[in-house]
Amino acid sequence: MSGRFSDVADWAGLVHAYGPAADLPDTLERVASDDAAVVERALYDLSGSIYHQGWVYPATVPAVGVLYELVSDPGTHHRPGILRLLSDIAGAVWELEEHDEDEYDEPDLATVLTWAREARAAVEEGVPTLSSLLDDGDPAVRAAAPVVVADFPDHDPDLVPRLQSAAVAEDDAGAAASMVLAVGDMCCERDERPLGWLRERGADRRRAVRAAAAVALLWCEVDDLDDDLLRAVSDEIQAPDSALDDQLWVLDGGRVGFFTSALDLHPGAQIGLARDALAVPDTAAVHRAGQVMRAWRAGPAELLPALAGLLGNGETEVVKDAVWEIKQGGPDIALVADALVPLLGHTHDLIAGSALEALGRVGDPRCVAALAADLAEPRLSFHPSAALGGMSAHADVLLDSVREFLSDPKKGTGFGGNYLNSVLAGLAAWGDRALPLLPDLISLLERRKGVPFAARALAALGPSAADAVPVLRRYLGRKHGPQNSENAAWAIWRITGDGEEPLRFLSGTLRDGPDDEDAERLFALGPAAEPALPLLDETTPAGAAIVQHATGDTARTLPHLVDAVAATPTGMLAVRCLGDIGAAAAPPAPDIQEIAESPHVLADGPSTEVVATDRAYQVIAADALARITGKAADER
Repeated sequence: MSGRFSDVADWAGLVHAYGPAADLPDTLERVASDDAAVVERALYDLSGSIYHQGWVYPATVPAVGVLYELVSDPGTHHRPGILRLLSDIAGAVWELEEHDEDEYDEPDLATVLTWAREARAAVEEGVPTLSSLLDDGDPAVRAAAPVVVADFPDHDPDLVPRLQSAAVAEDDAGAAASMVLAVGDMCCERDERPLGWLRERGADRRRAVRAAAAVALLWCEVDDLDDDLLRAVSDEIQAPDSALDDQLWVLDGGRVGFFTSALDLHPGAQIGLARDALAVPDTAAVHRAGQVMRAWRAGPAELLPALAGLLGNGETEVVKDAVWEIKQGGPDIALVADALVPLLGHTHDLIAGSALEALGRVGDPRCVAALAADLAEPRLSFHPSAALGGMSAHADVLLDSVREFLSDPKKGTGFGGNYLNSVLAGLAAWGDRALPLLPDLISLLERRKGVPFAARALAALGPSAADAVPVLRRYLGRKHGPQNSENAAWAIWRITGDGEEPLRFLSGTLRDGPDDEDAERLFALGPAAEPALPLLDETTPAGAAIVQHATGDTARTLPHLVDAVAATPTGMLAVRCLGDIGAAAAPPAPDIQEIAESPHVLADGPSTEVVATDRAYQVIAADALARITGKAADER
């Protein structure tokens, strides 16, 4: 073994990702090649050897010293790539420290962490070199070096002033923006807030620098960005190209991902940015607004009017996407209902269907005629379940149309799958208002149409649906299929209040642990669920909530209910129980308050439901908290 780097270390006695490191001097020689293509391939090979899938190795340490020698030479090709590799090596330890010991066998985690810490120390030794590169003749190097410098916020108190001076003097927009980001990153880690300096950079004539200053301010936990800074970020996201493109800061998630992720903890800024982006609408901006609405509770009220403002846009794709996002906006859809009504007659199927669904979800009576027309002749792509369920307050004027449909169910184009099943799912939300349809629902069972969904609608009627029990019994048993049999059993239990017969067909499912839907069914039964309690694990969230609701045995369930609080279907059953318990349930009050008052949308699930579900969680949590603390929200 000979060559320029062969004597740097006992390479053969060290290991990299693929075994003994005797080949590394040759790889490093190729990184020093005069041929840029050879260097690019050599860097790829070197990275796979000394930084492989987040690991570093004993051979990484001497290789770092060589990389510093090479990156300091203006004649070396792909120096930003070398700096990226150095940054990756420096940061390897952080992810490894999050791993569990049982993930590692040979070598063990302690050994791997030792390698990572030694490699990071080797990179840190080169910080003076990195500082000198801030004056390099290549702006791409001046832009890459701050990323590695920022990995060592505590190395030297003079580093931040050095970066600040370099940023002010820098004439390349990308390099200046990178230096500003490094200042923000390091000061955040050091719990410093150079807000004045960053706001000065926010007035820079160059958009990339202004956008970088905005991100740095956000990292410093400033949430009141002025309009100019928000506009700079918005422009950077939407620009066809940017001085930050291909920089190390943005390589992992791309420029758009970098800027949007910077706003993740700042609802005001993120909502404002999404709203501003709609001023020059395109489908990407529309869908970003929808994502923000489903991330922040303040989003729908702020963004729905801006989306509604696009509904008169002449571009069909923009209108289609805007109304699609609006229908996912939860109860605040009512704020923009006036703008949706004219779309009910739109010639585009998706636009008219989304408008109908949105209006139906918030119970707007102006959609009754359109909903009735679709029941008579299904033609729109929309969810009749959501629209019908939301229109329960207007059931009386829809009964005839629903009855006519049930007498002769028609196939539709709705995204809800089988149109009949979707209609029946909507009727289940009507409760007693669907009682006039009892004969029609029984007729469906007799005709073997939509059996599981008809059973659910009948279950929602409770004891008033007693006439359906004989027909429901016909579907009990394996030969009718599990979906028909289980839904018929649940309906019988809910209607009669007697679980003995249904449990013969449900006990196997309950022994495996009820899913969210079955947990809610058992919870709704209240004391009538008691025959099922021996089948449940009362230490689980679902089991504890069902046992408490059925028995009121607080001493038995309270510890498990306290642990169960979460913004999930079963976690919210526990919250309801804790509200019923009252003052004795005080320990989990902070967790319940978080669900009631968090700025984040906490619910999960289909995008069309998540905002409405989360709003329901807020209401449940606020009610429970008031009963536990004895104080209304404005008194806390």
